[in-house]
Amino acid sequence: MPALRTTELIDVPARTVAGALIEVISKRAHLVSVSAGQIAAVLPGQPFRGARLTGTCASTPAGTMLTCELSWLSPNAFVDGIAVRRPVLSLLGSVAQGTRTRAVELVDAPVIVGTAIVRDGRLLAQQRAFPEDVAGMWELPGGRVEPGESDQAAVIRECQEELGITVSPGVAIGPDVVLPGGKLLRIYEAESAGDPVAVEHEAVRWLSQDELGDVEWLPADRILLPVFRDLVSGYAR
Repeated sequence: MPALRTTELIDVPARTVAGALIEVISKRAHLVSVSAGQIAAVLPGQPFRGARLTGTCASTPAGTMLTCELSWLSPNAFVDGIAVRRPVLSLLGSVAQGTRTRAVELVDAPVIVGTAIVRDGRLLAQQRAFPEDVAGMWELPGGRVEPGESDQAAVIRECQEELGITVSPGVAIGPDVVLPGGKLLRIYEAESAGDPVAVEHEAVRWLSQDELGDVEWLPADRILLPVFRDLVSGYAR
């Protein structure tokens, strides 16, 4: 399987670079895998079969090293690699440069925190009651980080307001996801022994790994389903 790659050093945190990469790749390809460090997608309508675009974000002392790679199926990898080298490298360079530009723009973007609470191998989700265009859809608990407030403080406040429970926030998981208007969705693990109730939402529900795909998630949360599945799987072991 032939493959070509390019690299770009970006002075932005890896989770935000990954979020910018998701946004850039989504305009060109179909996402198939999302994690904190790697984004993978398939390219439709290409002249070569099984084209897969992968972006890897690795934190280094100098910033985030972004590696973009395109691989594809070929009966003659050597000849095929020569024939498509220029257009493939052009595509990869465009993705890398677009990601750099967008990541820099997002450094100071407003943050929306989401809270991943797992108990007994199930993830807590809540169903939106409003506004009308998203009523009935599901999301993780959370909300906007207010000026002067830390992400963790926002997690605690939002869970108290929305669920009536006290949580202990942990680390951020998965990549940032760019929301409409240029905000960033950032997910944190959290623990709570409280009994959540739907204070501002239509309902709350504990979802097992097999049930995560049974509800209609908001678009940004849907992107992170692979991250949610890995999280629940880790707790279940």
